[in-house]
This record gives sequence, C-alpha cells and structure tokens, in this order.
Amino acid sequence: MLLSTLLERERRFKIALRAGIPALVFIGVILYIVFAKDMNINVSIRESLIMAGIVFTTIYFIYFMLELATKGTLLDNETDGFTPNAFIEAVKKHKPKTISILAIKNLNTINNNYGTKATNKLLQNIIQSLDIFLEQHNLSNTIIGRYSSSEFLLALDKDSQDVEHILTNFIQNYKEIQKIELDYYFSILINNNDNIEKSILRLHNSIDRDNCNVKKTKAKKTILKDSKKEQQLENAITSALTQDSIIFTFRPLQNTKTNKIDIYTISVKLKTTIGEILPRTYLPIINRLGFGQTYDMLIVKQIVKTISQIDDNISLSFNLSPYSLRNKLFLQKTLDIIELADIEPSRFIIEIYEQNTYHNLNSYLNTLNDIRSTGIRICIDNFGTSNSSLDYIKYFKFDMIQFDRDFTTNIDDSNNLMLLNSFIKMGKKLNIITIAKWVDKDEQKDKLTNLGINYLQGFGISKPININQLIITHTHTQKDSE
Repeated sequence: MLLSTLLERERRFKIALRAGIPALVFIGVILYIVFAKDMNINVSIRESLIMAGIVFTTIYFIYFMLELATKGTLLDNETDGFTPNAFIEAVKKHKPKTISILAIKNLNTINNNYGTKATNKLLQNIIQSLDIFLEQHNLSNTIIGRYSSSEFLLALDKDSQDVEHILTNFIQNYKEIQKIELDYYFSILINNNDNIEKSILRLHNSIDRDNCNVKKTKAKKTILKDSKKEQQLENAITSALTQDSIIFTFRPLQNTKTNKIDIYTISVKLKTTIGEILPRTYLPIINRLGFGQTYDMLIVKQIVKTISQIDDNISLSFNLSPYSLRNKLFLQKTLDIIELADIEPSRFIIEIYEQNTYHNLNSYLNTLNDIRSTGIRICIDNFGTSNSSLDYIKYFKFDMIQFDRDFTTNIDDSNNLMLLNSFIKMGKKLNIITIAKWVDKDEQKDKLTNLGINYLQGFGISKPININQLIITHTHTQKDSE
C-alpha cells in the first residue's frame, strides 16, 4: 500500500479520535448527572430529548471533523499519491538521499486518444505499479507524489546511481500499462535538505527543457462553446456509434498504366439525429470519451461487409487510428474478422498518418510489420507534410505512399516539382506504389503521369461515389457465377 494512503488513514483516525474521545467523555458525564443519582431510572420525555440532542450533536461533530480532514487530505485525488505540499513535508521529515521526477511525456496524446476516464485509471495504475516495483527492490514506504498532470515525484533513501538503475528497470518493465504504450522520462537530484521546493522546481525545469522543441506561438483566444449544444452533439455522436450509423464515401484511384480504377479510398461521416457530421468534428469527442477503438472497429466491420460484395480486383484504402493499431487485442480482433470473412488480405489497405515520429518507433514498426506479414498493405497518407514521413520510410517497407495535396496543387512550382519527382523516383526504387491526390485538372494529370506516378485521385478522375454506386459498378461476379 502507498505510504501516502497509510499516512492519510492514520491522520483521519487520529482526527476521529480527537473528535470522538472528548465527545464520548462528555456523553458519559451527562449520563452520570442525569441517571447516576438515582439507580431507579425513570427517563422522562425531557431527558430523552436531551439525550437524543447530545447523541446527534456528537455524531454531527465527529462527521464535521472527518469532513474537514478529507478537505485537507494528503492524497492526490486521481492517483492516491501525495499532493505536492504533502510530499514536501514528508521529504522534510524523512530526509531521503535523492529526489526524482518521473514524467509521462505522451500523456496529453494518451488523454486525447483514450479519454479522461481511461487516463485517470492509467495514472493510478502507474503509481501503484511503481510502488510495488520499489517494494520488490527493498524500498518499502517510498515517498511518491504527483507534481503535475504528467509528473510523479519520488523520494528514495538511495544514492542517485541506484535510483537511476531502479527507474531504468521500471521503465523497461512497464513500457505498456492497460494496453497503452508509455513514453517515460526521469530526472534525479541529490537531496541536500536545503530547499525542497527549489530542488523540485529544478527537476521540473530539466524535463521542460527536454520538451522545448515546440515552437512558441502567440496566445490565442479561447471561445467557449455553448455547453447545451456541446452536450447535444456528444449525445448524438454516442448514439450514432451505438447504432453503427456511419456513412462511407468512396474516392476512386485510377491506375495510370491501365487507366482502370481498382482502388477506392474511404471517407467516413457519422449519421446522427442532428445530421451528418465530419471527422474533424466528431473524432476529438470520440477520443475524449474513450470510444476511439469502438469507432475504428465499427469501420473495420463495415469495410469487411462492403468488400465482400464487390469484385475481387477492387481494394479499399482506409484510415485507422495508430492507437488502435498499437493495441494488440484490437489488432487481433481485426485480423480474425478478415480471416473469418475469407477475403484476400491485400485488398485491405490501412492508411497511417502521424505528424511526429512515434516515441517507441521500433515497437510500432514491429506492429506494422506484423500487420503487413498477413498480406494487408500499409500506406503513408499525406506523405511529405512532416519529418515523420521520412523517418518511417527509412526503417520500414511500406506498400504505398499518398502525397500531400500541396504537391498536386503546387505542381507548377519548380522546387515543388523537383521534390515530387525525387519522391516518385524513390518510390520506384523501393517498389512503393505512389499516389497523387486532389487531381482536378488535365494539366495536373498529364504532368503527374509523365513523372511516373502510379495512381491519381481527384475530381479530374472521378467524383466520389456512395456504397450503392460502388456495388452496382463492381458487382461481385465471382460469387454470382458460383
């Protein structure tokens, strides 16, 4: 059990005793005055009311004291570790050799993709796992607190080298909790018992400096939305997920060698009671509520159902959240659904797009490799918009890359054209299929074809179609003949 929890229980028990003992003594004195004079006890209505009032007052007083104790708790509400102030007081009292901060660098991303409830549970699991791990290393009753939303404070009676070794092992053993991968960082400082507050601030700032790669921007105004409308939107989205109310739109991709359309990329909307909603509106809400994997699984099932009704030469390209792909249970269920449907896996093309290289790149690439080994193809979407695109392609054999729309819309720019030409040549050498989006004009189509692009997509090729048009256009002839 956490030291903070033990001390909090002890504190509340002492407060209850301080409140209860005098109250009980007071009751005893009153009872003696009222009844002890005459052993022939005959309680009148007046004396009964007095006794009831005394008992009520005593119970209320004890409850009041306990409520005050709760308000002044030593515990952080979400993790049950020490609050920052309680941590400082505990360090001053016990004088441990080192103080450390263990930070979860990707906590904001986790919160955005898994929701507040799952994140709070994750934080509690982290601090409990940390406490158990330290006990296994003969460090019982370690002082553990929470400094900020993503930072845990630790005070250990060990030398800094020993603490470094212990925390390194903890990170190695707990890379994943609740099927969520974590990106840790820790900083250690020798406790000189001088100014604990300044020591903690130094630790905090050392982590901030490591995260200073975010460009500073001017402050922006935040416009609060109408809470009633927000709740209506949230309810509508939740209801749509429950009822599997998603709408697919299919964007044709034309093969530049055959001039045939054999791939469709899927756009998704939610059909709700307040109308059709675009992903940019509903995805943040879905992720905040922790329904990201529910939504992605809904997409997988609908795609399997759709692809089973059309020609075997047609493939469908779609986006799944990287957080779903990194979840082993979700991934296995997806593969089981595809296998059960007896559909050629290569007809499924999973699009991934991330603005930043994932912190545990090797683990993620191993996951993608496992997917690709089943025959499912992997495509980088919006290639060229961030450094992460090149980082991924350096270490992984992707099947396809879809270039960002700017390459097509700015194709007349000489620098842009040279860069696109280099990427297309790179794709040919690596046997990666290249795709250009937003092709609206014949001039764009001609230039891209001359560059050797493999596929074109846009209004200049064909307008998007709905599921009924897709099935009519690509009837599953093989099943019909059977």
